[in-house]
Amino acid sequence: MKLLGLPGRKASTLAQMVELTGSVRLGQAQGRDQEYGFWGAEEVADPDVEPEALIAAASGADAVIAKSFGTLVTMTAASRHGFRPARCVFIGTPLVRLEGEGLDLLEAHCARTPTLFIQQTADFNGAFGALSKLVSGPKHIACVEVPGEDHLYADTPGLVAAIEAWWSAAA
Repeated sequence: MKLLGLPGRKASTLAQMVELTGSVRLGQAQGRDQEYGFWGAEEVADPDVEPEALIAAASGADAVIAKSFGTLVTMTAASRHGFRPARCVFIGTPLVRLEGEGLDLLEAHCARTPTLFIQQTADFNGAFGALSKLVSGPKHIACVEVPGEDHLYADTPGLVAAIEAWWSAAA
């Protein structure tokens, strides 16, 4: 199985994603973590998802672990480029941006892809309560609430435990 790690918008999130995908045990998964073309000397506040979605779609990954911006990359790759991972884990889904651009990406994703959503109670990019109301319909969707409001999701051992538990239960 091919696992794709999609970090957040900031280059500093790559190290966290590498640690997470390297720590989680999902059977015989072999992973890689995507670096983004817009990363550079200056921070890009609202990067274009499209170029990164094309790269993700070409990966042929069977499973995705994505954080924040990476969740948008995954949904866009599926919606526009036929990317069809068998399962996804979305950490810190940026609900505020999705609401601004339309929730159709999220709705379409939830209709077809088993996904674990991990969201902080009061994440400033979208709180757990608001997200769970939007995605809780399909039986193949699970939501896990973690404490916090900073959108950092720094508890890697806690994330690994939640991901492995869901993965095992869904197998």
